[in-house]
Amino acid sequence: MDIESREKAENKVLLLYFLDRVKIPVSNMQLTRIMLENRYMNYFLLQQNLHEMRMDNLIVTETRDNIDYYSLSAEGAKMLELFKDLVPYGIRTRIEENIDSIRSFIRLETSIIAEYTLENENEYQVKCRIVEDFNPLIDIRISVGSREDARSICQNWKSHAKEIYPQVIGVLLGKEIDNSSNNTAQQTE
Repeated sequence: MDIESREKAENKVLLLYFLDRVKIPVSNMQLTRIMLENRYMNYFLLQQNLHEMRMDNLIVTETRDNIDYYSLSAEGAKMLELFKDLVPYGIRTRIEENIDSIRSFIRLETSIIAEYTLENENEYQVKCRIVEDFNPLIDIRISVGSREDARSICQNWKSHAKEIYPQVIGVLLGKEIDNSSNNTAQQTE
């Protein structure tokens, strides 16, 4: 096997190995960021490999909210079992050491979503969501009058969604948290 073919095979097996270890669907953007940040392969090789692996049924693609998510197929798992040793030991070790934090980051990144679109000259629609295992927990759509407001809402949602969600659910269930009594109690301490 020539050097170029071996490198191409190593890259494909590396992708299979990563998808096997992460155990959750990964978007193209997330996979690209992880592969580039760790210098496992460059962008063009990654995209070419993903395309070829989809054509060869080594990975499966699931599209949700117009985003493609990749997972290991049964055929890919068989291929990985045969060629796992093509992935250098050092890279496998690095993946194993970091896979829990990578998985947590991917889950967090795909669970809190905020985006906005221009509806007309004076109106932006902001969509704020929390998704767990591809099932929406909350989906809020708000119309605002400026791009700055839309951006601000998106940034604040991404920063505070985990705090906002229980408050919204509490209000809707009639179990509002009385912040005024909490503030008064804190001031007297």
